[in-house]
Formats: sequence, structure tokens, C-alpha cells
Amino acid sequence: MAADTVYQLSTPLRVIMGGTPLLGRLTGIGHYTRQLVTALQTNQLLAELKLWGDVSFMDSNPASQLVTIGHEGEPTDSDYSAVAAIKRQIRARASRSYAASWVYSRIAERVASARLAPYADTHLYHAPNFILPPYQGPKVVTIHDLSVLRFPEFHRRQMVEMCERGIQRAVAEGAHVITDAELVRQELMDEFGLPEERVTAVHLAPDVRCRPRTADECRGVLERFALTYRGFFLCVGTVEPRKNLLRVFEAYRAGRQAGLFDWPLVVVGAPGWKSSREHEVLGALCADGLALYLRYLEDAALHQLYAAAGLLVFPSLYEGFGLPAIEAQASGSRVLTSRGSAMAEFVDASTLLVDPRDTDAITAGLHEGYASSPSTPVAVVRRTWQDVAAETVAVYQRAEAELSVGN
Repeated sequence: MAADTVYQLSTPLRVIMGGTPLLGRLTGIGHYTRQLVTALQTNQLLAELKLWGDVSFMDSNPASQLVTIGHEGEPTDSDYSAVAAIKRQIRARASRSYAASWVYSRIAERVASARLAPYADTHLYHAPNFILPPYQGPKVVTIHDLSVLRFPEFHRRQMVEMCERGIQRAVAEGAHVITDAELVRQELMDEFGLPEERVTAVHLAPDVRCRPRTADECRGVLERFALTYRGFFLCVGTVEPRKNLLRVFEAYRAGRQAGLFDWPLVVVGAPGWKSSREHEVLGALCADGLALYLRYLEDAALHQLYAAAGLLVFPSLYEGFGLPAIEAQASGSRVLTSRGSAMAEFVDASTLLVDPRDTDAITAGLHEGYASSPSTPVAVVRRTWQDVAAETVAVYQRAEAELSVGN
């Protein structure tokens, strides 16, 4: 759909969306929530949109909830209200303790049950992050992936239990489920026996700021990190086992030792759960002058890196969608990613697809990307968040209609 498409509501919809992914440093689900809320509001697709933040309603402007990221990659409270800052600190402390997380989640459920009850007859509830509170009205849940079930060892125990509980509640209470990719849709139907009409795949879209850029437009980030335009490999995402970075690092070092390429490897991503080995190997690459680790980078710099990279390297073991792949593609960069994955559903003909468990295949992919690096943008992504929002609203309408028929 064109970026300037105007959408019209066929029936007025009032929606409460879970806003907790906006309370803190944005991960993939946080970006999803922000982009979806912004598109719903900008295109006036809803009669009303309210944000729910665990125990109270939030300001419905997503920008007001965001944390400012400092130069060291850590959140600051400069643009935060005092109340929001306190909430973030409480949630952060609870997430690090199993007992505290358990208590916090139970309190949040009790409060949500009481405070959301008056809206059940007038509003649909959309949980964008697996976590569905007690709610008697129409419900939609976005289940981004099933990694908590397929790879529980890669997640904190409290996260596994919280997501499992959210998925089980969504299934038991008849919520309509949105996935980011057809692969996850099929997994959900196979795992839980859900009928096709209750699960909808809605592909995501790149950030509107992701676009091809010239070397001059990327000069700021290139000079800042001493990089060359179209002269480096780029990895983006949380540093954690599921991202398959140990094989990437091994494949990269093998290729450098064999003289297959001489580009540096730039890694952008916050430390994840059980990632000590990844950081150890990455640290060795950095110490040898082969890699650069940038942790959490502000959006403006990241978008320049996407556009300046010679190849985005993203052979993840498992993803619900893989936003870095589509954002690099929208920025005009070539992508190396996993064959048979969710990313393979939307990448273009220039993409290098590899077996993510085959280190030699990753090395060969790096070499091919290096040897045939394009000097001009390789693709244009036309999908927008307006499209995502419009398709999500269609799911809302079906969920409300299904509840009406059921009653």
C-alpha cells in the first residue's frame, strides 16, 4: 500500500493496548508497540486508543513513554516523568529476581482485573507482548515467536513462565492471535491446535527512517567509528545464544584467517541472557582489531549504519520476524540470513540464505557478500507501518465480530 494511503473506519473501534513494552529501553517488541500505536493514531484508525501499563493507564502518546538513551547506551530519565521513572525502576528490579517477578506479576494481574473490568463492554484489549491480563471483553494477543517454548534455556525462568502463561490464557480464553510471520502462525496452530481463523500473520515493516543513504549522508557515523562506506559487516540484535553469534564469530575469524575478506565486523546489541561466552569471543575479536562492539546505539546512528553496511549478517537460529533484516533491506544494504526462517518470507532476490547451523556456509556467505558487494542500493521495501496498522485493525474487527456471534 502507498505511504500516503488514507484508511477509513467502517465501524468505530475502541482499543486498550498494553503499553509496558514502551517503559524502558526498547527491544523488538517495544519498537513494534511504538510503531503500531503511532500508525494507528496517525491514520485515525481507531475511535479511541488507551495504553495500559501493568497497574495504571499511561499517556497515549508513545513518544512520552520513551527513555532517552545516553552515549554509553544506558537509559536516562531526562525526558521521563517522575512516576514513569519510578515504574521503570520497579519493573527492572523485579525482572532480575524470580520471587520479585512472581509477586509483581500477581499484583499487576489483580489490579488489571479490577481496573479494566469497566471497559469490557466498550473496548477491545490488545496485548502486544504475550502478556494478556484478566479481561472479559474481546481480546487480541500478538505472539511474536515461540522461543520460550522451543528454547527455554535461552530465557530467564520468570520470562518463560510469564510468556507461557500469556500464551495459555490467550488460547484458553479464545483471543485472536496475531503473529509476525506465517512460520510462527503455523507453529501456533500445530502446537495448540488453533483453528486457522483464530490466527493471523501480519508482516511487520521497517522504520520509516530506514532508507538508502549516500556515503556523505552516513559520514557522521562512519567518522565516529572509523568505518568505510560499504566496507564492513554488521550484526544487529541482542547478544544472546538464539542469535547464533558464536557461529558468526567463528565463521568470521575463519574467513579473515583464510584471507577471504578484510572487512571489520560491527556488532550492535545489548547484552542478553546467558551471553558470557558470546561476549568472551567477541571481546577477543575486538582485542585483535577485527571487530567493534557498540552495545546499544541511538536510532539515528543505527539507521546510518544500516545504509552504510556492506552486508547485514543475521543468520539467527530462530526469529518471530527479524526486524534488522527488513530494516537493512529498506536501507539498501544486502542481507545474509537463515534459510527456512521467518526472514526468508520477506527478503528479496539479492539476499544470501544459509544454513544457520553450518559455520562453513556462513563463512562462504560472508565471502560472497564481500566479493559482490553492491555500490548502489539493492532493494526497496514498500511495506509500511500504515499497512501493518490497517491489517491489525481488520483483526480487531474480526475479534469483535466473533465475540458478538459467540454471545
